Amino acid sequence: MRHRWLQLLAVCVVAGLTRAAEAANTPDASKTAAPATTAAPVKPKFDPHIGSATGLPLPRFVSLRADAVNMRVGPGDAYPIQWVYHRVGLPVEVLREYDVWRLVVDVDGTKGWVHEATLVGGRRFVVIGQDPVVMRHRPLDSANAEADLMPGVIGSIERCDAGAAWCRVRVAHHRGWLPRAAFWGSLPGEEIH
Repeated sequence: MRHRWLQLLAVCVVAGLTRAAEAANTPDASKTAAPATTAAPVKPKFDPHIGSATGLPLPRFVSLRADAVNMRVGPGDAYPIQWVYHRVGLPVEVLREYDVWRLVVDVDGTKGWVHEATLVGGRRFVVIGQDPVVMRHRPLDSANAEADLMPGVIGSIERCDAGAAWCRVRVAHHRGWLPRAAFWGSLPGEEIH
């Protein structure tokens, strides 16, 4: 047993000497390594065309989800209410984002902040102008009439081809085509499908 113990001791001593020799021949990392530099954290680039909270494009159109939506003068419940909308489905254009708040502009140019929970992404439009607009069976001024739409009527945009002058829309149970210039709810030349 003593002999075995001495063999084990000898193996440990040899292993220890080998490690010590290797350490002596290796340069001290703390003396030879380049000093560590603390790099400044990389800030994400601000892109005014991308929403900071959602990553969705700006500007973009959304619609009012409820029949009572508060527009505030700033992004928070502590800011005063400047307007209350009572038009579910009314399109608004999102200009900026701040946390759960969206800076929007309506068809009349009124700007203010609304909570994201009061908005929905469905594409809607509102007829503009002073006179009724004819919804056509096809995208031509000479096509058969489907319906006469009064200013202020709200409907859904079903399709707009990129750069097209006409869009396919729906109002109640009527489907047809409207000139893009006759409604508010799409960006100029925007493709909607």
